[in-house]
Amino acid sequence: MVNVLIERFNVLIENDVETPLSDGTILRSTVYRPAADGERFPVLLTRTPYGRDLSVNSAYFNPATVAAAGFVVILQDVRGRFGSDGDFAPSVQEADDGAEAVEWAASLPYSSGQVGMWGRSYFGESQLRAARRHPRGLAALAPGVCAAGNADHGALFRGGAFELGSRLSWGHGSISLETIRREFAGDPARLDRELDAWRELDASFADGSAYGTLPLNDLKARASTFLQSHIIPSTGADPGGEISEAWNWPTSEPVALPTLNIGGWFDIFLPNTLAQYRLQLEASRKDPSVPSPNLILGPWSHTNYTGLFPDVAFPGGSAASVGSFGDLSSIHAEWFRGVLDGDRGPNAPKLPRALVYVMGENRWRGFDELPEPAAKIQFFLGPDGTLEEGAHGDGIVEYDYDPLNPVPTTGGATMHLGADFAGPAEQGQVEARGDVLTFTSEALAEPLTVFGEVTAHLFASSSAIDTDFVVRLCRVTPDGRSVGLADGIVRASWRDACAGDGVFRAGVPRRLLTPGRVEEFAVSLWATACTFQTGDRLRVQVTSSCHPRWDRNLNTGAKALDSSDTVMAHQAVHFGPSAPSRITLRVLS
Repeated sequence: MVNVLIERFNVLIENDVETPLSDGTILRSTVYRPAADGERFPVLLTRTPYGRDLSVNSAYFNPATVAAAGFVVILQDVRGRFGSDGDFAPSVQEADDGAEAVEWAASLPYSSGQVGMWGRSYFGESQLRAARRHPRGLAALAPGVCAAGNADHGALFRGGAFELGSRLSWGHGSISLETIRREFAGDPARLDRELDAWRELDASFADGSAYGTLPLNDLKARASTFLQSHIIPSTGADPGGEISEAWNWPTSEPVALPTLNIGGWFDIFLPNTLAQYRLQLEASRKDPSVPSPNLILGPWSHTNYTGLFPDVAFPGGSAASVGSFGDLSSIHAEWFRGVLDGDRGPNAPKLPRALVYVMGENRWRGFDELPEPAAKIQFFLGPDGTLEEGAHGDGIVEYDYDPLNPVPTTGGATMHLGADFAGPAEQGQVEARGDVLTFTSEALAEPLTVFGEVTAHLFASSSAIDTDFVVRLCRVTPDGRSVGLADGIVRASWRDACAGDGVFRAGVPRRLLTPGRVEEFAVSLWATACTFQTGDRLRVQVTSSCHPRWDRNLNTGAKALDSSDTVMAHQAVHFGPSAPSRITLRVLS
């Protein structure tokens, strides 16, 4: 039986409800609350920079139906955005402002005094920042596809490379228009010129040409003040620095609250969701004041919760129907009811501690906690594009990487403006290029469930003093379609910081290559959950770019922020017993 949220109340909607902060700034909210005078209800608060009345995916969280089920739902514009006063300082303002907003919500005359926070991406980060201040009344968190943490493992940087596509797209597409409106509100003529410039740059992002700008600093002449000051300079930063430390601060310690983490296998912040969950899980094992967390992982990207992608559909994978548990909106309501009131709905099935959609078999699996399988299987790169469970015969395969003709991003855990879609995508056009190597296994004789972290180790050399290596895991179906599942990158000069598992660790210095010297490179492909069926084959791609997802390596040691000089790199990937290039997969029985 599918869980259906019971709507017991009519709903009042109040606009521009004011929250006065201690410094005199006024924040404004839209409040959905049961039409029940004299009664008090738990409050579910979210705080957003994107406009509180921007349509929320109703399957993810529907404020009207959740309020009708007996909650006060508050959507608040953060400082300096849309209806709220003040100046916008991304992220750093959300700890103090969020804590004050929670205490305000707890004190409302129709509030029970208990406040839960919900929301995805920046909304999720704003929850964790507020929680670090321990505000009175805060009782539970439900961060989804949350931005906080893992700055150097995919949020800002990945393997030493910069997350170019998502950062430029966020700054331009999600933030800049409102900052332009505020900045030039008193000068209509200037405002018109700035909006024309925004539209012109927007068209360049849509056709992809903006991402090709070299040096990236040249974008400043066409960009908003926000892009100029906050985003473009960060493309020249090093991982592990002050920007990363500030980004990671909200998740630097667990919270003594119930948490519901929601993520997607193709989300740009997948490692964040997993790390936040594991942080809470480990803390709950040691400290009885920390509740055991909940986790939901679906076949979703950062913005697509349908389970439907241009090249692949995942039956039963929509947020509108998560197994027998109803839509994510109903799941939110029942979970909050359980942790705030200690009472689930009479017909609500108990949510597993970890609910995971396994691709390939296309079904939801429930666990007491997210498995981390000890069983592993390794496939070794071999001659003639083979991929086998043993390393047989030493060899070399070569290609050239030209930064002026990078491999185009085709699917994956992406979020950038333009024609490319996030998610699992067919790789035929990518694999037809001369600068993309492929290694393919024999057809499987029985199903293989890959579950958890995926890591590659390449033994390779380059003619350049710096370059990149990109590795992608694909599922090849019996009809020959190659679909990308997981991928990763390592910037060669940061190989020491990524040694072992491919995850960047701060404090290890950058080291340029000696041209022609064979070295080992570790690449993290993040995690996945996919059952390869009988007759499927595994494929590993090796190349040196994925643009505009990651910034191009110019092969010179210089950064794309302030240089346009490039050189061709001749790459050699070695394999065999003396150079065991391989991919390591965790396997779930």
